[in-house]
Amino acid sequence: MDADEGMKIAFDVGEIPANFDYDAPPTTGIEYLHRVKLEKRKCPRVVVSNIDKTKYLSRQTVTIEEHNGFIYAPPGYEPDPDWKEEQLELFSNNKAYMSGNRAHLREKFAQKIVPKIHKYEEWSLYCLGSDKHRLLCNKHDSESSNAMAAEESKKSRFENIVCEPNPPLLSVMLYLSQRKIIKLLSYHINWLEGLGFSHTQGEWLYALLVALEKPLEPDTCSLLRNLSRICSQLRCNINSSDHEFVKPLNLILSIISEYFDQIDMSDNFIDNKWK
Repeated sequence: MDADEGMKIAFDVGEIPANFDYDAPPTTGIEYLHRVKLEKRKCPRVVVSNIDKTKYLSRQTVTIEEHNGFIYAPPGYEPDPDWKEEQLELFSNNKAYMSGNRAHLREKFAQKIVPKIHKYEEWSLYCLGSDKHRLLCNKHDSESSNAMAAEESKKSRFENIVCEPNPPLLSVMLYLSQRKIIKLLSYHINWLEGLGFSHTQGEWLYALLVALEKPLEPDTCSLLRNLSRICSQLRCNINSSDHEFVKPLNLILSIISEYFDQIDMSDNFIDNKWK
């Protein structure tokens, strides 16, 4: 995998020599891999099969409209192309710096104590603070009239706690495994859907996306697509294009569509404009 694509190098074959003979057959395994690397660069990023669909129209019996759930930006809400390019470059640089300097950064930033990854309620308090946590609890109570005794006991342990949200510091993010990153991302998607957007959650979502590595597992890809749907819905519900949440929501949407290759979850994807 290429380092410039934000992925870990699985097997480093080094740079292709300047005097590399492209016509001679490979004599070593490294020379063969150099040729594979060259062939990869010639391949288009996206390949679409050119199929004549008209010959199947006479046999069409059922028409199913497929929509990915992404809501195209209202006029004036879409990100400025120059701003978008600048932010994506900054995001890529942040990922490269964190990935390439992890050992050095760990020496500089000691590990901070955080909740165990399965402690959903404690992470809610840690990331969002006590005020948002209570809102989540109240929302849960209003949706469920038969709360279990264990849940009631758990809630009582936290209801008197007053705390501010904790930012996603390097002393936390550097020590989270990919499994924990993905789990925490799923928590934040639930909270985003339940509470709406806030700058606190925006910081955490950005930090988690910086820490998330490619290639994506199918379940992780599904998480990101769900996050994109929710963010596009939240953006659509904002009354003014000058609202302070428009840019951070656009940033998250741009990162998912451009960096993580979910190109159909984008304002530029033509099918979204039609629908």
